[in-house]
Amino acid sequence: MKKIITTGFAFFCALCSAQITLTKDLSFGNNGIVQLSTGNPSSYQLFHYNTPTFQGDKLFINQPVYDATRKFSRLNHNGSLDTTFGTNGEVTFPTTPTTDYRFLSFYADANQFYLDSGEKYFSNGLQDTGFGNINTPLADNYLSHYKIILPDGKIISRNPQNIKKYLPTGAPDTTYGNNGVVALDPSLEFTLDKHGDLKHFDQNFLYEVVYSSYNQLPYIRKINIATGNLDLSYGQNGYSYFFGTLTLPQIYYGSSFVPQSNNLFIHNTYNSTDGQITRTNAAGILDSSFGINGEINYPASHILNGDQYEITENSPILYEDYVFLVFHFVDTNGVEKFEFRGYDYSGNPITINNNLHYIFQDLDPFEQLIFLIKDNYLYAFFDNKISRYIIGESTLSTQENVETKELFQFINPFHDELNFKTSEKIKSIEIYDESGRLVLKGKDSAINTSTLQKGVYLITITTQSNKLISKKGIKN
Repeated sequence: MKKIITTGFAFFCALCSAQITLTKDLSFGNNGIVQLSTGNPSSYQLFHYNTPTFQGDKLFINQPVYDATRKFSRLNHNGSLDTTFGTNGEVTFPTTPTTDYRFLSFYADANQFYLDSGEKYFSNGLQDTGFGNINTPLADNYLSHYKIILPDGKIISRNPQNIKKYLPTGAPDTTYGNNGVVALDPSLEFTLDKHGDLKHFDQNFLYEVVYSSYNQLPYIRKINIATGNLDLSYGQNGYSYFFGTLTLPQIYYGSSFVPQSNNLFIHNTYNSTDGQITRTNAAGILDSSFGINGEINYPASHILNGDQYEITENSPILYEDYVFLVFHFVDTNGVEKFEFRGYDYSGNPITINNNLHYIFQDLDPFEQLIFLIKDNYLYAFFDNKISRYIIGESTLSTQENVETKELFQFINPFHDELNFKTSEKIKSIEIYDESGRLVLKGKDSAINTSTLQKGVYLITITTQSNKLISKKGIKN
């Protein structure tokens, strides 16, 4: 299954007032798309370990080129190359397959960027030759490791067996541990069979998601960098288990840190038929206030316009108090379609452009697709292209909520016909089943529902004034 960088579909509410709009940003690049090169897209794929970052309002991109070079590019806000960076907006590094991993950028801000190989570069692409080398040779290039920059400019290097701290100059911080090194408890070491990634850093603690090849479910652990030991007050003796009530076997699709929160994480798992989103709190415990009894459940696949969409391998995509997931469909010619669906933190679905789904019309990646949200923009990175969309939000006011409840009334539960009592003209009616599949459409105040099976439905009404109202209906 292509990787993307989430029991029943419990979404219904008396009135779903959250409405999101996605609009292609035609001011970005060429009609909303930037192409990084004219080469074979398979040679310019962007991968999860070098996800593009931002330097202020500029977009900093690390491209593996696979022609004995590695290229960094920086784009202006409108998608054009930033000519103040490197040579006409690009910096190229020679590399070889054996050292290719060492040229990954691990941090960038408005003034500089750092490479995992230990070098520091200024925002214009020139190397800081006075910066010490912070690289730690690895016994195996595939062992997990990462580096982070602290607010004071010091650098933490999390290596397979220890943690090192460096001064902003790149010299070891001899006030930390033993001459700049703190040995990790052996149980926290990264091996080829147990690897992990940083999910968040908070003051003196690392939050890592850990994967094991021994059929053990992933977990998040909290490490005290001052001691090299687990924080035993977190989760269960330092380990946070975030799987909900899905039946086994469960597959982990990723976790996301909730920005500006008290160390909250949202997780996406599934078991081939059902998917589930959960949230853990600052204590590392499943948060029962999230969704419905601590869970947001969704179907792992559903039919939309005759196409069967399936959940992709992606961490939850977060925007304000909403969670987005990505589904995909592959037609008989191998062409993929991608679908965006969203939920609020109460477990209710949100409408995107007046629908419960959004189909991306121009994304057909060769292999990799990465979504990032920056401010009110959604960026889609696929192969050697970038698309940008403007995110808009509108929420019905309390007064509007009261008015719409009065404007549209119907007998509920209903049987073989829905009759709406309304004082405003109806433009369209759409009825969705529990999987989010559109099962019936109409334009009149009365709609025949005899073909619907007994169950729970979401009834979405659009008025002539383009007001959108969603109500739960039960057919008996």
